[in-house]
Amino acid sequence: MQTKNPLSLLAAVLAFTSVLLTQPAIADAKTDAVIGRLGSACKTRVMEQFDVPNSDINVRLGATLQEQLDSGAMTGGDLKKNGASFDWSVSGKSAKGYCNVNGHGKIEEFKQW
Repeated sequence: MQTKNPLSLLAAVLAFTSVLLTQPAIADAKTDAVIGRLGSACKTRVMEQFDVPNSDINVRLGATLQEQLDSGAMTGGDLKKNGASFDWSVSGKSAKGYCNVNGHGKIEEFKQW
């Protein structure tokens, strides 16, 4: 019976592990890209509404959606299909609110409170 080279076996295990570890990273990158694209629509609307520079605007994914993404109950594909809700605020102003963006990047609802 021939014994396999331990280094070859180690290389195969490392290559397989690398593939397994890379898949979630790719999915995370795609999800981040969808969030960025949809969030930029919200940010643009805030810039137009308040005539402030991009750097003064903070846009973040709504807490419920973030929890669903973190738990794995929702994916980037779901966001791409259904859109997302974002909370927004303007630095140095009391302006804040939320906006709902459909999967194509169109603002469906924009609210200030």
